[in-house]
Amino acid sequence: MYVFSTYNYNKNNFQACVIGSLNWVSFSNGFVYGQVGSLINSLQKKEECVELGEGQISLIASTITMMNLVGTGLSAIITDKFGRRWPYIIFSLPLIINWIVLYNAREMYHFMISRIIAGISVGGLVTLNIFVTSEYTSPKTRAFYLNMVTTLTPALGTGLGHAIGLAIHWRTSAVVGIIPSALGVLLPYFWSESPHWLASKGRFDECQTTFRQLHGKTPNSERELALLIKMERSKLEMADKTNCKPTLKRLIVVFKRKYFWDLFVLSIFIHAYLTAAGKLIFSLLATVILEQITGTSNVFMYTLFVDGFIVIGSCLSCLFIRKTSMRTLLFSTGFTANVILVMFSLFYYFRNGQSYFDWINVSLLALYFIAINAGPYPLLEAMYSEMFPLELKVYIFTLSAIILIAALSLSIFLLPYIVSAIGYQGLFIMNAAIMSVSLVYIWWRLPETKGKTLQEIEVYFKTNNFNVEAVLTSSDQAKALI
Repeated sequence: MYVFSTYNYNKNNFQACVIGSLNWVSFSNGFVYGQVGSLINSLQKKEECVELGEGQISLIASTITMMNLVGTGLSAIITDKFGRRWPYIIFSLPLIINWIVLYNAREMYHFMISRIIAGISVGGLVTLNIFVTSEYTSPKTRAFYLNMVTTLTPALGTGLGHAIGLAIHWRTSAVVGIIPSALGVLLPYFWSESPHWLASKGRFDECQTTFRQLHGKTPNSERELALLIKMERSKLEMADKTNCKPTLKRLIVVFKRKYFWDLFVLSIFIHAYLTAAGKLIFSLLATVILEQITGTSNVFMYTLFVDGFIVIGSCLSCLFIRKTSMRTLLFSTGFTANVILVMFSLFYYFRNGQSYFDWINVSLLALYFIAINAGPYPLLEAMYSEMFPLELKVYIFTLSAIILIAALSLSIFLLPYIVSAIGYQGLFIMNAAIMSVSLVYIWWRLPETKGKTLQEIEVYFKTNNFNVEAVLTSSDQAKALI
C-alpha cells in the first residue's frame, strides 16, 4: 500500500510538471502569433516612418509560417537524437533572441531575421507539443490534455497577444514576449524523459522507471507499459532481422508500405481542412481582418469578443471530449461550423453599412470559432500525434507538413489578393466547400481512437486491427510494424 501511494504521489508531481510546462510553451507560441496582428497593422499605417510595401508586409506576415517547416524538420532530427526534453530548451532559446531583434527592428531585414527565428522556433515547439503530449498522458486523458495543449492555451496566448497589441505598442509587447519564452527554456529541465522515446531506443529499464513515475502503477497503466515494451522490442528485433535498423532504411521501407500512403493522403485532407478553416490566418491577422470586415479601426471590443469565444470553444472542447466519442464531436461541430461560415458569407454580402450588421457578422464569426475550436481543430491536430508510428512519427510528419505549411503560408500571403478579388464572402464560401469535401473523406477513413493506446492505434493503421497481441503473434503482420 505504501509503495502504491508513493507511485501515485510521484505520478502527480511528474505529470503536473510536464503538462504545466507544455501548456506554458503553447501559451508562448500563441502569443507569438497574436502579436503579429499589431505589428502588421502598424507597418500598414507606416508608423515610426517605417516605409514598407504591401508585398513586403505580406512577406513578413507569412514568413513565420513558412519557416515553421524548417523548425519541424529540425525537431525531427533533434528529438530523435536527444529525446523530448532538450529539444524544448534548444527551440525556446532562439525565441528570446527573436523578441530582442524585433524590439530593435527598423529595416526590412531586421523584421525578416526576427520572423525567420520565430518561425523556426515555433515550428519546432508546435510539432513537439503535438507529439510529446500524447507520450506523457494516458489513453483516458490523452484527448483532454491534447485539446488543452494544442487549442486552449495557444488560444489564451493569441488572445493576450491581440489584446496587448491593441493596448500598447508592438515593441513593448515584444518585451512582454520574452517572459513566457524564458520560462519555456527553464521548465523542461525538470521533466522526466519520455518513456515512449526510451522504448523506441531499446532502453526498456529506463522506460519502465519513467513510465511509472508519470502514470503510477495501476492495472491499466501496467497493461499499457507491457504493450509499449513488447511492441517496441518486437519492432527492434524485426528491424535487426531485416537489416533496416537505421532511420533512413526504416523510412525507405515505410515508403513502400500501403499504410504509409493511406496515412499520407488522410493527412493531406486534414491539412486542407485546417488551412481552409482559417484559424491561423485569424491568429496572425485578427485586427486587420476585423478592421476590413467592420470598416472601422476601433476594433478592440470586436477582437476581445471573438478571442473570448475562441477560448470558450476551446474550453467546450475539453468538456465535450470527456463526454462523447471523438468522431461524434468532430463531425457534428465540423459540419455546424460550415453552415455558420456560409451564413456569415450571406450576411456579409448583404450588409448595409449599419453598425448592427457589423455586430451580426462579428457574432457569426465568433460562433464559427466556437464550433471550430470545440471539435475539428483540436481533434484533427491530435490525430497527428496518434496516426504515425512512434519511432518515425516526427520524420513522417515533417514530410506531410511540407504540404500543410506551404498551404498555410500561401493562404496568408495571398489573403489580401483573394479578398480584393472575391471579397470575404467569396473567400469563406470557398473555404466552406474545401472543408466539407475534406470532412467527408476524413469521415470515411478515420477510426474512433478515444480510449485506445498509441500502440493499438499504430497497429490499426498498419494492419486494420486494434489487437496488438494478435498482430505480434503473426509473423507476417509483425513485419508490417517496421
